[in-house]
Amino acid sequence: MTDLSYTPTFKPTDWIDNVSRITADGPNGFNVRFDAIASDLHQAAAVVTGIDTALAQPVGVPTGQQLLTPGLDLVSLPSSGDGWLYDETGAAYPSVSGPDSVAVMGLSLPANVRLVSFRAVGLWFGTPAAFSIVLTRAPLANASAAPDKLAEIGTATSAITNPYDITVPVDASFAAVDPQTYRYCVVATGSAIQVVGATSLATVQLAYTAS
Repeated sequence: MTDLSYTPTFKPTDWIDNVSRITADGPNGFNVRFDAIASDLHQAAAVVTGIDTALAQPVGVPTGQQLLTPGLDLVSLPSSGDGWLYDETGAAYPSVSGPDSVAVMGLSLPANVRLVSFRAVGLWFGTPAAFSIVLTRAPLANASAAPDKLAEIGTATSAITNPYDITVPVDASFAAVDPQTYRYCVVATGSAIQVVGATSLATVQLAYTAS
């Protein structure tokens, strides 16, 4: 609200008893004075409207595109063998033994925003190793409902290099964040992993704007 201001423009000339002639027209008449007062009132009303609009904005909602880079906090599923592990840099990598390694990380997202893109950074050993990093949401009120897929990065969906740094758009139909209705997660899956730490996830990042 720092750009809101109000500067009165009405500066009347005093009338003098028994000297001034009160008229409707002319530079000191009623019409000129009332028009100036009306102009000041319109300006004041515009400022009040601007203040009201600013106060109505939700507190803490950013303008422009913002980035959210959550720390990796993957929890492996019990059926995933050794699951996903961490190295000394904080990067996560799927285990080499057992079935596909699957891990889930819950996200705390701000309300009243729209997700724009999803980014993943890490290493890929090459074939036959495969992985996917998926951004999902699921309804809070229906624990059995299949989650919606908002975005996916992986060997089946993207052109992967080593190292990889890939950003994909979020599905526009699921972009509006509603933490009162949905829970949001990142699901990481690795398969055919043959070398420990050679395929990994170092960072996930989300871009969003005010909705």
